[in-house]
Amino acid sequence: MSVQPSIKPPPKYPPPPVLRKFAGAFRNWRVRNLPGHQHVPKPPKPKPNFSMFLRTWHKRAGLFAFVFMGWLGFSGFLINQSASWGYDVARVRVSWVMSLYGLHPEPPGTGLVAGGHWLAETIDVTLLDGKPLSQRIPKQLGMAIGGSADKPLLFVAEPDKVVVLGPDGSLVDEMSGYTLPVPAIRRIGVVDGKPNKVVIQDLDAYATTDGLQWDKLPVNSDVKWSEQTPLTDAQKASALPYSRPSVSLEHVLVDAHSGRLFGAFGAWVINFVGIAAILLSISGVWIVVRTSKQRRQARR
Repeated sequence: MSVQPSIKPPPKYPPPPVLRKFAGAFRNWRVRNLPGHQHVPKPPKPKPNFSMFLRTWHKRAGLFAFVFMGWLGFSGFLINQSASWGYDVARVRVSWVMSLYGLHPEPPGTGLVAGGHWLAETIDVTLLDGKPLSQRIPKQLGMAIGGSADKPLLFVAEPDKVVVLGPDGSLVDEMSGYTLPVPAIRRIGVVDGKPNKVVIQDLDAYATTDGLQWDKLPVNSDVKWSEQTPLTDAQKASALPYSRPSVSLEHVLVDAHSGRLFGAFGAWVINFVGIAAILLSISGVWIVVRTSKQRRQARR
């Protein structure tokens, strides 16, 4: 006797959600229209009162203030830890953050030129031939080239010292105080016709080639004094990567905490958050007092 193969019924898939919803509504309609069916009216909605209104807006204001209050607490914690975590010295150079402060990269327009080398000061570094020096020379009065033909030296003057650099920007020497023949420096240059003879002047002028021996210069000597000169477009382009503005991380955190980072709009948002926090406090106290009063009345 042969065995007939079993035929499985096709799988039953549930109807789509739209059909299920329509079928449920149709079923309820039939039940309501059956003979003897008693329609049960829906319970009436409670009349709105001040307590219900206050609870509703307490929830809405709480959702609005939740994110901002969390950020204010978190940023306040970071600001308090700023000194110990180094946020007061860390710098932020992100372009979109700087644009919020209205700051944009701006290379220096002038610099000092001597012996084919150029020196310029940016926001954070001092550049020699487009490369940053290991130390800043912020108060540059002038630059002159001394030394010898096979070993040139760059003399950069500040009001109270002279910094001697190699052609590659390495620090060779730094002279100040008793190592200089003058108590203060007004300008620096080279003797005309003797390009390696460096001259510094306060009231009197003194000349040197190596910075070790200084000779008093006669009053009638011709000196070519160093002055600031405009930088070329190529030099400005070399200085541009080092001319990006920066702000301390602590400053950014304080401005973000107060909302001032985003201008007047951000400050007003934080103001509204403060007002919402005050209203939340008042409404929370009211709800607690009202609920406690109703519970006491229910126990009686």
